[in-house]
Amino acid sequence: MKKILAEISVGELADKLTILEIKLEMISNKESLNTIKKEHQALSKVDLTGIDKKEYKVLFDELKLINRKLWDIENEKRLYEKNSDFGEKFIRVSRDVHFMNDERSKIKSKINRTFNSNIEEVKEYTKY
Repeated sequence: MKKILAEISVGELADKLTILEIKLEMISNKESLNTIKKEHQALSKVDLTGIDKKEYKVLFDELKLINRKLWDIENEKRLYEKNSDFGEKFIRVSRDVHFMNDERSKIKSKINRTFNSNIEEVKEYTKY
């Protein structure tokens, strides 16, 4: 397939890389891992010239922690779904998904602002 090049925000790149790293840690299927490794290697080559690597690493690690929590929350939610258990625990994890996604969005925006990203993600949801 032909390679597609598209500009993305620094926050989106960091988000994608953190998710790929989590997948590399959590997924065991060899075929899937090969696909994930290929994507991770390609995105890891993106030139971050002009970006303070130490500051980026701090924010990257914070984003990865949030994405890891989301991974666990989504797995827990799927287990309740599988068991048709839609009680208090299902409601709690369902709510946790959007709370964590809000935190994820804040960190991505902070990354974009910190590093003057040319592209920025805009979100607007009902306030709660």
